[in-house]
Amino acid sequence: MHGPVPFVELAGVTRRFGATVAVNDVTIAFAPGSIHALVGENGAGKSTLGRIVAGVIVPDEGTVRVNGEPVHLGSPRAAIDRGITTIAQELALVPSRSVIENIFLGIEESAYGVVRTRALEQRFTELVERTGIPVRAAPRVRELSAAEQQKVEILRALARGARLIIMDEPTARLSTGETTGLHETMRRLAADGTAIVFISHFLDEVLEVSDTVSIMRDGRLIRTTPAAAETHATLIEGMIGRSLEATFPAKRRAPADAPEVLRVDGLGRPGAFEDVSFSVRAGEVVVLAGLVGSGRTEVVRAIFGADPSTSGTVTVNGRPADRSSPAGAMASGIAMVPESQIGRAHV
Repeated sequence: MHGPVPFVELAGVTRRFGATVAVNDVTIAFAPGSIHALVGENGAGKSTLGRIVAGVIVPDEGTVRVNGEPVHLGSPRAAIDRGITTIAQELALVPSRSVIENIFLGIEESAYGVVRTRALEQRFTELVERTGIPVRAAPRVRELSAAEQQKVEILRALARGARLIIMDEPTARLSTGETTGLHETMRRLAADGTAIVFISHFLDEVLEVSDTVSIMRDGRLIRTTPAAAETHATLIEGMIGRSLEATFPAKRRAPADAPEVLRVDGLGRPGAFEDVSFSVRAGEVVVLAGLVGSGRTEVVRAIFGADPSTSGTVTVNGRPADRSSPAGAMASGIAMVPESQIGRAHV
């Protein structure tokens, strides 16, 4: 057998939700010491497949093996007992508790019903030293950044003996620097023998950090290849089933005399953004780009009336927009699709 022996294998796994076949006859294996990415469009089945591995969903057909042994992962607890855990985009920590309490929650050492604090601190120190993931024990989780909270989740998984960690869109809330730090942590975990299943829409990250990539489409596994053999274009073609050029029409510039639909002048709110001005003409696509925390989301929420602004004006078709509420903005002709609804599903 070539390469490491798989830690988790799925053979002929199918899962239906009513008439919808979310996962269709998928056979796949996840090896220790490897970062294995799952990519696909929304609804391709990658997250459902991850939930099957994590014991959240039981397949209708097929076999799941752990270390070569057929198993029934009927719950997340059953998966955890087998060394499998998930770190989702929405973290499952207790905000009011400290870092160390979250990491060892439910597996504390105690005597006569009292937690042995010194023993817990020793275990924490050994865990941090062994993994090389730097976190402080004392702060409450609600005081931490999203990246720091993810480190706590990873340490909590490792404290429970996790040998396979499923990371579902782990960088969606992170800045560029925080994403780089998470990638370094992932590589360190893989080097120590942990299997990582990386579910992501961000294809540049997939190509950068993964060892293996599996492409899913309409619930089926299209192919599994070394990441080094794929490119951004080949991944997209595999995900959508046709070339990118055949999917999206050629770009066309809006006519120079196209009417102005939206104008934003001097929009600002102290501490969030200031003096933001731009316009959008009919038939034009304008991108508002920036790093996490740059204020881009706050600007569009202010335009939509979901958040207040203290200065500036917004006009639609030459008329002042009602931004007293989202309902007022919609009556003025403004609509917004928030990022939580599109899942950051960018290819």
